[in-house]
Amino acid sequence: MLAALVLLILTIFAHRWWTGEGGSSAPSRALVSANVTPARSLFGDVLTARARIVVGSASVDASRVRLATSFKPYRVRRESRHISNGPRRADVVDFAYELQCTSRECLPRGGGRPAAAEVVQLRAGTATLPRRAGGSVRRAVVWPAVAVQSRLTADEIGFSTPKAIATSAPAAVTWRLPPGRLAWLSFAAALLLTLVAAWLVAAVVRRDLRLVRTPRIPAHLTPIDRAIALAQHAAMNGEVDESRKALQRLAIELRRQPDESQARAAERLAWSAPGPSRATVDELAESVRSNGAH
Repeated sequence: MLAALVLLILTIFAHRWWTGEGGSSAPSRALVSANVTPARSLFGDVLTARARIVVGSASVDASRVRLATSFKPYRVRRESRHISNGPRRADVVDFAYELQCTSRECLPRGGGRPAAAEVVQLRAGTATLPRRAGGSVRRAVVWPAVAVQSRLTADEIGFSTPKAIATSAPAAVTWRLPPGRLAWLSFAAALLLTLVAAWLVAAVVRRDLRLVRTPRIPAHLTPIDRAIALAQHAAMNGEVDESRKALQRLAIELRRQPDESQARAAERLAWSAPGPSRATVDELAESVRSNGAH
């Protein structure tokens, strides 16, 4: 008789026990609890929110249990997650959050009455429970409301006298130099600098043009005639250095004739202290031509 009774009990409960759906220690569905302490606090105090989720270890992977939640207007200062073994075939996942609110949403608006408090209802979170057989289950985590009291008593508010911050009119704006006059002076200075820059550029361009200007000397002239023409052209344009070079070239060509006296005269004029002038160069050219040097 006793053996038959034991067999009947095992037949009814054994299947659910081994599949994790039965027994006193393995819950058939996740158990969720949540609390916030202290339930009533002063403005700016740190609260602790805790959520506990108990799942059957045979059906749910506790290591992958996640909790998505938002505590606005509170901000999370610190959070933790801990997994422990429950009785027999259950796992316990504990979530803990340190919360603090110093924003206007948590500021009590009870006018300083001792019993007045600002009630803040935190949004419900969602726990995701991954099944070992595949898929997942979601459970809501409902947080209790919390009350925030003012740090000021009714007497402190009642006997206080609001005071406006004393402010003085801003001093009148003064300028050492009026903005309008400064603008005109700046414009005039910019215009003057532009004109000076243009004059400098023109001077450089004019000098470069003078340097590259070459006389039109017929190609059929002899070397002596060419040197004389170059010296006369340079002297006529006031180009002392070019005139010296041309006269030195004339002296070299005269020595090839040979005509030593005229060559020395050309050298003396080339390197004379005042420098070759138009008149002196023309005089030398006439002397050279009259002597028949070509």
